[in-house]
Amino acid sequence: MKKGSITIYLSLVLISVLLLVCIIIESTRINVVQTECKAFTHLASDSVLAGYARQVYKDYGILLVWEEKTLKEQLMEYIQANIEQADLNFTTTNIMATRIRDIKIRQVQYVGHNGGETFIAQILSYMKYAVTTKSVNKLISLYSQNNDYQERNDTAEDMINVKENSDISKIVDDINNELCNMKNNNMNNQFATERKRTKFLKKVNQIIEMIESYQEKREDIVKEYKEIQGNDYMDFNLNILEQIKNRIEKEELMDSSRFEDKWVDISKEIQKKIKELKVNVISEEDKKNKGIYESAKRFLERGILSMVIDDSSNISSAAISDSDLPSNKETDKTDLSCSAIDKAKVILYGGMKFGNYCSIKNNTDLKYELEYIIAGKDTDHSNLATTVEQMAGIRNITTLAYILTDKDKMTKLSTIAASATTAIGLPFLEPVIKAVLVEAWALAEAIHDVKILMSGKKIDVIKNNKNWNTGIHNLICNETKGSEKKSAIDYKQFCYILLMKERMSKIAFRMMDLIQVNIKKNYNQSFKMNQCFSGFQIQAQYEAEPLFISMPFIINFLGEKIGTYKFYVESKMQY
Repeated sequence: MKKGSITIYLSLVLISVLLLVCIIIESTRINVVQTECKAFTHLASDSVLAGYARQVYKDYGILLVWEEKTLKEQLMEYIQANIEQADLNFTTTNIMATRIRDIKIRQVQYVGHNGGETFIAQILSYMKYAVTTKSVNKLISLYSQNNDYQERNDTAEDMINVKENSDISKIVDDINNELCNMKNNNMNNQFATERKRTKFLKKVNQIIEMIESYQEKREDIVKEYKEIQGNDYMDFNLNILEQIKNRIEKEELMDSSRFEDKWVDISKEIQKKIKELKVNVISEEDKKNKGIYESAKRFLERGILSMVIDDSSNISSAAISDSDLPSNKETDKTDLSCSAIDKAKVILYGGMKFGNYCSIKNNTDLKYELEYIIAGKDTDHSNLATTVEQMAGIRNITTLAYILTDKDKMTKLSTIAASATTAIGLPFLEPVIKAVLVEAWALAEAIHDVKILMSGKKIDVIKNNKNWNTGIHNLICNETKGSEKKSAIDYKQFCYILLMKERMSKIAFRMMDLIQVNIKKNYNQSFKMNQCFSGFQIQAQYEAEPLFISMPFIINFLGEKIGTYKFYVESKMQY
């Protein structure tokens, strides 16, 4: 009986010891399982990022993962492979008994989200060591210098669209013809009889009506432009004619027909007044200056691209055929908040990685890539045309700002405008004609500067009399001599200035468009930038079955069924 009790005692002690040992081993195992689950998750995350799009990195220096398979599928595969020790050549017992239950995707940093913020961050990371601070500051300075000229004479720009009305011009010609006839006629004959006086008075009334019609048409133009003066020599003539009319009517009411001799004195009086009438006399110089004005109008109506490129057949005809571009899916049109320094870096990146009219890159879908970032059109021709027009527009602001301060040029234009007005016969249009001449000359100089840029040469940022090339008598200058100054800028730098005016998001998405079409052209037809990402945040859910405490004697001892262990591992990865 004593020996039996010792046996029972020792059995209980042994069971207790075994239970304690199993619990300790199970606890250690669970800690190891948790550590392994973290390792599985982070290794899988690293493996996903290790599968970056090598072609994008090679050509553009950007680290992105192309989600050809879904992120969840990739992570599940990598985690399962780690659990099964797939890299080993032999099988062994996995006492950890771990399995992946689910993966929840918390966040994925796709390149197109938040206005291309992820894409911009990648570019800025690349440009930390690819560009100097001096280059960035130079671009900001160039943009600031050109931005100073943004305030222009909007009224002058609107007045360019004023056209001398053909109806009013005909009325002026008719009035001048009638006045010339009146001045050349002998007034004594006009007042010899009552019938002749009535006929003369009728003619005066007709001319008065014509002048009044002229004034109405003139008023329609004048009321829209405060710079145009409403009074001219026609108002003076109207006053004289009304005096003549009133004088004749007054004498008719007094029945002066009984005193025919008195009409001789009245005719002399009216003859003096008729001599005061002003008639538009056109000289050869006036005709010449009218020709200058008409040439200026035709110049303003011409297409800019045809004036800066001598042979349009050399323009690329390439076009984008991809309808699934990142820019087509841009939903947020607000601009990203960024500093001028960051924006300059992104633009300089564009100049490094993308071609332009003066520096075409090989194996690209579009030849004029910087122009596409500026304009966003489907064809090279449209992008180049838009870019050239914007260049001429900005340069026009610079040339216009200078020409308005050049007294000699403005005096010359005032003389031509006044003379051309005489030839046209519409004196109130002198401010309009002058505005057209100013704008045409400034635009001609701007277009000439763009032509220099497109020939591969440089131009000075600041316009002055020394680097002014065109003349008002010959707006098209064929000489394309560039500047040799260190501060001069070339075509690509002018493209940078245009890009500094664009929204950062627009720049980012159009760069993504180019990357997509070029990767498709050279490497993979199914590549899509919208499926690329540079980071993510996930939660992996694991399960593990009890092992050392799931023995029958332990379960019986604990008196309940032991469930599975659950583990949650968070992982946040980013390039």
